[in-house]
Amino acid sequence: MEELIEVLQRHKARYPQATAVDLVKLVYQSEFGPGHFITDEGASLARLEEECRSLQTDGVEDELFEPIGRGLVRLHLRALPPGVSLFTVNRFFVLTAQKVRGSREGLRGKLEVLREFLQGDEQDLAFLEEYEKAGCPQLSHSPSFRAAYAPAYRVVQREFALFFPVFREIEGLLRGEQPVVVAIDGRSGSGKSSLARLLQEVYGCSVISMDHFFLRPEQRTPARLQQPGGNVDHERFQEEVAPNLRSGKAFRYRMFNCRDGSFTPSPVIEPGPLTVVEGCYSLHPALGELYDLKVFLTVPPEVQRERILKRSGPVMLRRFVEEWIPLEELYFSSFRIEEQSQIRICTTRPDLD
Repeated sequence: MEELIEVLQRHKARYPQATAVDLVKLVYQSEFGPGHFITDEGASLARLEEECRSLQTDGVEDELFEPIGRGLVRLHLRALPPGVSLFTVNRFFVLTAQKVRGSREGLRGKLEVLREFLQGDEQDLAFLEEYEKAGCPQLSHSPSFRAAYAPAYRVVQREFALFFPVFREIEGLLRGEQPVVVAIDGRSGSGKSSLARLLQEVYGCSVISMDHFFLRPEQRTPARLQQPGGNVDHERFQEEVAPNLRSGKAFRYRMFNCRDGSFTPSPVIEPGPLTVVEGCYSLHPALGELYDLKVFLTVPPEVQRERILKRSGPVMLRRFVEEWIPLEELYFSSFRIEEQSQIRICTTRPDLD
């Protein structure tokens, strides 16, 4: 519960007018997220639009994202950059509500932490006791908090804050000429697939994985593997995918299975405003001209190893460290992949925890 104590301390320092009511609301949100507010996505968007039309802006300064613990942040509406659609913000909110599931047991544990935090303030402790007796209902902010800070926010997953620069850039591109094609390259374990999945959930776009284009056994010659970026079949990508990305027609490509050397047809890639290509080597110079936006994700080596170990186990971690990561690093450095990407994100962000 150290995370929660830090959140409470930051909250009290940032909002001196916060009362026990506001701290309980914070704890409730960190446990349950926004799920109790969502019954209909269209109605949620209508409420968001109405709230933004009536926002108070004088004398109030907000940071865009404020961590509240358990992988959640408050997205402050007043700080929302121009050009980011409320439809997209509402999708952040709705998707968070669908995924975050707290428990009464979890809430009770957090209220015990809050009780320790409030020691010495008999009035706040009395309120907390009455709140628990009442069954821990949902709360609104206190009148003093509303008067001082005019809160206007939505609770969303931390990932939407982490990857917000990507969403913001895509929003701008989608207002222009379409279709838009985005590439997500980066180090193993940096979150490329996670970002692609978020984009698919928000925009309903098709995603093409570079994992489907690793070399066939007969292609894995020493000469080929010595080439920077040679560990991917970019020739087949150019043949089966590249000509179709802006054709406006549905298509399939062949997915290569490294385990048995077989090919299977991909799901149908539907034409749409946005298509995402994700995976290491997606920004190979042979493919770089295909994209409207180039994103590079990175992660410190020690975190990279922890994530790969958790995801794939010790045997595969050894192969990554001894074989695949060196090939990736040769590719990154030889072609300056990170430096030539428009957006670069390190996916360890202590300021969002």
